[in-house]
Amino acid sequence: MSADDLSVAAAAAGCPVHLGDEFGNLPYPVYREMQEAGPVRPVILRDGSEAFLVSRYDDVRACYADLRLSSSLDEAPRPRGAGSLAAPPVGGLVLRRDEVSGHMMINQDQPNHTRLRKLVVPSFSAKRVNAMEPHILRTAAELHAALADRDRVDLVEEYAKPLPVMVQSHLLGVSPDKRQAFTSGMDELTGGKDVEAAQRGLDRLKELLAEQIADKRLHPAEDLLTTLLEVAEEEGRIEEIELLAAALQVMLAGYFGVQSMIGNCVYWLLRYPEKKAELLADPARTGAAMDEIFRYDGPQQPGSMRYATEDVEVGGGVIPKGALVVLSVSAANRDPRKFADPDRLDFDRDNARDHVAFGGGIHYCVGSRLALQIVGLATISLLRAFPAMRLAVPEHELRWELRTPFRGLDALPVLLR
Repeated sequence: MSADDLSVAAAAAGCPVHLGDEFGNLPYPVYREMQEAGPVRPVILRDGSEAFLVSRYDDVRACYADLRLSSSLDEAPRPRGAGSLAAPPVGGLVLRRDEVSGHMMINQDQPNHTRLRKLVVPSFSAKRVNAMEPHILRTAAELHAALADRDRVDLVEEYAKPLPVMVQSHLLGVSPDKRQAFTSGMDELTGGKDVEAAQRGLDRLKELLAEQIADKRLHPAEDLLTTLLEVAEEEGRIEEIELLAAALQVMLAGYFGVQSMIGNCVYWLLRYPEKKAELLADPARTGAAMDEIFRYDGPQQPGSMRYATEDVEVGGGVIPKGALVVLSVSAANRDPRKFADPDRLDFDRDNARDHVAFGGGIHYCVGSRLALQIVGLATISLLRAFPAMRLAVPEHELRWELRTPFRGLDALPVLLR
């Protein structure tokens, strides 16, 4: 289908909704309007791309299982590797056209996806994730100690950003002296300055990961990179570029997704002090609270990207062949057809675990268990360390930004006492 045909199809479905920079601050009323208007709505993404957004819960779940909606985008009228990284205009552009990121699982269909997923799954077993708990708590305690003598801090810059780097570095087996280099590379990739800076950041990340993989070949250890190498050797069908892509995807998702959700979780618990009191009174409820907060304000915005390889009917609407499709998990998680009173944060919600914040189908996030653990431990330990913590600025001064491909607070100034 030509671009003109897509524009005609979009016009027939209704006027496109522009998901620009300001959309990140308050997306949920926009999602609700789209849900009520129809099952499929035309949108214009931040980079100017035309797409069709699916917002209702049942439709999003069905689309994740529909093989006619491709993740690889090899034949799509877009650069290879768009995946769910299509929204950010600078870092996303670099990732879309990069050969290594084009080999990430998120950009693959069957049977390649299954082959590559086997490479990563052993690294996120329940046993390995549970074994990470002491390290996560030690890392959080180190950061608490660095903040202890301060009255006012920015929790995004001084807690939510460094914690996932430290945890991911430990998980991957990256030496502590390389952490700052990884942080600088990721900041360049998504800093939004220019394409050249973003490319330098991505190239640096790939170079660092390649060095670490080479080191683990010589000095294996109890870490994710060593496990990736062991599984790759057993499978015998993994190319070097795919091994590097797997490590890159783990690093990017584990950094930006966790960073965004630590900020979101702390914000909402400060915003609703009664919820904070509930959690501190009964820390055993942390798991249920995390599921509900991931449902209520998950990080992925606007959603997972797909490409329609043929006309696809969704909820009575039609996505035309050749269209870019957005499966909006955040809209689905606020769908009143699935979640009663969806705009209320409720730790007693009986179906909160049905959220789709981690995607669905074959692309369900392999690191979801670890993400929930890191965010939960980081949040509850911070609240315990600083029980009088409160926002340092009026709520209207807080700003959310859309990063690769997650939505999180740009800054979270708090008073610790």
